[in-house]
Amino acid sequence: MTTRRMRGRGRGVGTAGMLMAAALAVAGCRAESAAPADAAAADAVRPVRVATVVLETAADVVRYPAVIRPRVEADVGFRIAGKVVERLVGVGARVEAGTVLARLDPADIELQVRASEAQLASARADAANARAEFARYGRLRAGDWASQQEYERRKATLDKAEARVREVEAQLRVVTNSALYATLTADGPGVVTEVLVEPGQVVAQGRTAFRIARLGELEAVANVPEHQVGGLETRDLGVELWALPGVSIRGALRELSPSADAATRTFQARITLADPPAAVQLGMTATLVATLPRGGPVARLPATALAHSDGAPAVWVVDPREGRLELRPVRVAAYAGDRIIVADGLKDGEAVVSAGVHKLDAGVKVRVWTEPGR
Repeated sequence: MTTRRMRGRGRGVGTAGMLMAAALAVAGCRAESAAPADAAAADAVRPVRVATVVLETAADVVRYPAVIRPRVEADVGFRIAGKVVERLVGVGARVEAGTVLARLDPADIELQVRASEAQLASARADAANARAEFARYGRLRAGDWASQQEYERRKATLDKAEARVREVEAQLRVVTNSALYATLTADGPGVVTEVLVEPGQVVAQGRTAFRIARLGELEAVANVPEHQVGGLETRDLGVELWALPGVSIRGALRELSPSADAATRTFQARITLADPPAAVQLGMTATLVATLPRGGPVARLPATALAHSDGAPAVWVVDPREGRLELRPVRVAAYAGDRIIVADGLKDGEAVVSAGVHKLDAGVKVRVWTEPGR
């Protein structure tokens, strides 16, 4: 009985030993096969997408839609009422000082002039008669043939007659000027931008008939949001024209509206253009570019290039000679949409991995991946 048990135990120990030996052999084979695989993975060259670092001056740039307008644009109208009988200029016409723009029917004004001339002749005749009467009574008073009261009454009549002459003369000058006002002329050189009267139309005194833009300084007019008005004076201003791509015109802030527009809540800014090209025309669409230099070079990189080193921002920089990666800490100045603004830690021309940064390790060999040709 005892001998039989001893034999059973021996067979169990032998079987267990054989199984253990087999397991160790398999593990050893796996270890031997894994070591070459890890070494091959470490020596493999990974393709990476990179972005080249371009250092540029840091600046805060904002843009506003604008339109080209003249510095002076006057509304011109007749100084008297009447019926328009002739219009001599149209929109876009170049005018000079004294250029006739339109005329009113002069018939009524000529009648008023003749009436005033007749009144003046009558007043002068009355004044001459009063002067003669006063002279006669002066001689009578000298001989004590007339009373002092009558002498003074004749003197008052003469003064009144002479004052009437001066009054009618002033009225005649007013009517004569009105006759001149029937012809509307330009005050200076400019361009007609709008015409608001036509022949046959009866216009009121002072109503706008033409809008004339004075030749000379041109301005860009833009509407600035109220939260950006305060810093506009400290920014460098430039104007870009849609019709002239690539052309930037230096500008200076001339006028900023003291109150906001009731509808848009924006403030109107007028920017004087310095030496605008001859191709710049009134009404052109433009863009006002307001730049605030901040100093120091920065690099703009894709946001996908951002990694972290000990919780701090970092990027993977590719060593061009050895094709190795370096995790370099950087200082991010700002985040602008899908890009980051790096203010420190990079040099101009360096290659930074721009995709898949969370799958990389330091020292891994890489090659720059390029788009296949189509």
